[in-house]
Amino acid sequence: MSIKPTSLLKLTLLGFFLVAVPLTIGLLSTVFLVDRLAVQMQMVMQGSTQAVKSGHYITTQALSMERSAAQYLILHDEAILTRYEHQQSKLKQEVNRLLTLSHDPVLSKRLQQLLVREGELYQKLQEITTEPMLKREELTAVGHFSELVQPIPFDVTRMITQESSTMNFQVSQVQQLLLWQAAALIPLALSIMVLFSVLISRPLQQLSAAIRQLGAGKLATAIEVTGPQDIRELGEQLDWLRRQLATLDEQKLQFLHNISHELKTPLSAIREGAGLLRDGIISNQTEEQEVVQILYENSLQLQNQVESLLNFNLALAQDQFCSGKPVDLATLIPSVLKKHQLAVRTRNITIESWLPSTLVCGVPEQLCVIFDNLLSNAIKYSCNGGKVRIKLYQGSQKAIVDVIDQGVGIMPEESPHLFEPFFQGKSTSNSPLQGTGLGLSIVARYLHLHEGSIKLMESKQGAHFQVSLPLATTQIAGTGNRACPS
Repeated sequence: MSIKPTSLLKLTLLGFFLVAVPLTIGLLSTVFLVDRLAVQMQMVMQGSTQAVKSGHYITTQALSMERSAAQYLILHDEAILTRYEHQQSKLKQEVNRLLTLSHDPVLSKRLQQLLVREGELYQKLQEITTEPMLKREELTAVGHFSELVQPIPFDVTRMITQESSTMNFQVSQVQQLLLWQAAALIPLALSIMVLFSVLISRPLQQLSAAIRQLGAGKLATAIEVTGPQDIRELGEQLDWLRRQLATLDEQKLQFLHNISHELKTPLSAIREGAGLLRDGIISNQTEEQEVVQILYENSLQLQNQVESLLNFNLALAQDQFCSGKPVDLATLIPSVLKKHQLAVRTRNITIESWLPSTLVCGVPEQLCVIFDNLLSNAIKYSCNGGKVRIKLYQGSQKAIVDVIDQGVGIMPEESPHLFEPFFQGKSTSNSPLQGTGLGLSIVARYLHLHEGSIKLMESKQGAHFQVSLPLATTQIAGTGNRACPS
């Protein structure tokens, strides 16, 4: 089962770990081999030094013992025998030490022969006490050590030379082992580095290509990014952004198509009506009034569309709340309603309002745009003879305004897109003036700047929008109310 890192960081750390493992193994192996080799060399040097000392001491001591034996043969002095015994102890100690250090069979054999001959000599010296007439020739033949001890320094030198050659061979073997180790581990580490470089750089290149794709406006091709989970999630977010941009682009094209058509329609009517008046084709006053009414209605429609575009651009250009002042919604909302009195009377729409005095802090012009768009939509989509209710009340340090109509309502699938720019629902309005799809997006934008909100409430009939705005109270710590100059 393969293990897939869940993030680019984990993939990078895994790559560093896998690169470091062979290099660390190689380093530890090198340290171990060099340390072991150093210990061996130190032991060889100490053994060689000790072997030289022991060989020299054995040679000197054996010759001294030979002289002591000769003296004892002549003088029969017990002190000389005691001295010989002391020299014998020292000689055996050094011989045994050199035997421990020696790996040379010739030297070991020679030392064994020296111990045997020395033992025979000591036995003869002890026999002198019981047989004083022991022949000197017999004792001299046994106690002659020169031919045995003189080659010992050369044997020691040969042994040291052999050990040195063995040590050089081991050094050569360690060097070869380290070279083979480096030849295996370094390419392995480089291969892992290249592999993880590809694994890390490939999703980044895919992200870069996706961003260039978005920058070039190629929104039809889906974005797919492989790699760690966080990179895949980022690719999914980029693909979501591509879909959003494609939707916005489609809405923009639809808006341009609609606005060009909507602007062209009133302009054409105005141009044709003006042409009729200019050419004097109209023969009576009644026809002239009809043409004037057509010019007036189309100019209102054109003005409404242009104002919507201007308000939308102003809302986008502003990124923070301007200095506001206390505004009484009980006064502002009726003033907005007056602009729609003609449409209300023409279509026999009833306006029910409950507007107690409520102060909010805001920019009056922007607040007028907010409620003008909401009331305009409520009137536009209401049935003839219908009812529009406006209710103002306070709750949780907020001013809340409900705008409820009895129109056709809003389809459930359209509610998530209500506040998107250029979005126009499929519901048919009862107004001759066509909208631009910018009204609710302007409302949402201005409310955001005022730290307010708007949401679509559930309604059995028509549409129910609820607006909340902070009350214009003095700033109190922890209340979050917006302070306004009085």
